[in-house]
Amino acid sequence: MNVPFGFIPGFLPGASSLLESLDTPILIILRDSSHLHGTLRSYDQFSNLVVSECVRRVYIISKGVYKEEKRGLEVVRGDTIIMLGEYDENAGGRGGFKEIEGGLKEGEEKVMVWDFDQDLNA
Repeated sequence: MNVPFGFIPGFLPGASSLLESLDTPILIILRDSSHLHGTLRSYDQFSNLVVSECVRRVYIISKGVYKEEKRGLEVVRGDTIIMLGEYDENAGGRGGFKEIEGGLKEGEEKVMVWDFDQDLNA
């Protein structure tokens, strides 16, 4: 079977599937429970990402609020990513959370605790 040069199949396995998400807004959830919002600019075979206009958002679930921190151009290691997907900032997506002003108090940054052994057995 001859495949023409430059042909992109409908499904790309692994990091190659990020090709369709280049230059689009994405949401990344990291292992430390923080969320990054920005535009995907580049990636490599290890799923390391380069994200421009990056904003780190930390949710404080007990208070129903979040805090944003502008990061600019960010390099994200692939092994710290739990989940990522395309994101539409205009759709809201804050789940009723309100933004707070000022800094976070100590201990407020941890909003989720991932226990992979327990979560996988559930």
